[in-house]
Amino acid sequence: MKPEVLLSGHAPGGGMLIFRVYAAEIPEAARKSAHRAEHFAALDLLGAALQQDFGVSHAEIYRTGLEKPRLMHKFLHMSISHCKGLAVCAVGRLPLGIDAEAPRAVKEHLLNRVCTAAEAAEILAAKDRETAFSQRWTLKEAYAKFTGAGIRTPFDRLEFSLDGGIRFCHPDAKKLRFFQVMRGNSHIISLCLPDGSYTVRAADQL
Repeated sequence: MKPEVLLSGHAPGGGMLIFRVYAAEIPEAARKSAHRAEHFAALDLLGAALQQDFGVSHAEIYRTGLEKPRLMHKFLHMSISHCKGLAVCAVGRLPLGIDAEAPRAVKEHLLNRVCTAAEAAEILAAKDRETAFSQRWTLKEAYAKFTGAGIRTPFDRLEFSLDGGIRFCHPDAKKLRFFQVMRGNSHIISLCLPDGSYTVRAADQL
């Protein structure tokens, strides 16, 4: 598997690679085995990315209780995500969290459960509600994976505004950077990582 690079972060001046975000398409599998197939595809992608750009041919993943999965490596961090048709992973020299999703129908009960009133108003006013919802959902998931809190994170207390860029209304906002990529019209990928002095390039700038 040759990883497709979506984003790349480097030290100032185009120096050392700080992080990369990768993607790979996943063939459709039978419904009963789809989630398992997607998960293994994401792990295969992670292995290929580690070998290709970080020279790591073997790295174990460990997890304690409800903590997020981590690489047993001195300086590398990872995060993976998968959904129908796509696997993504992020690897870097700093903690990160990634999530991917195809735009999904907006159901009122879900909107009220995971969005703030301001977010719900923006989504309902959008021309493409499915995309507007999934943009915010993946940002919240990316943040939850970054912190390691996962499903314990109260999504309805996290507020993102996408008016003129990504704005996180939260005490942690100044410490973090968020990036979002639309892969064609089929998937939304969101990334959360610490703020820092690195430059970020999209795939068409590499």
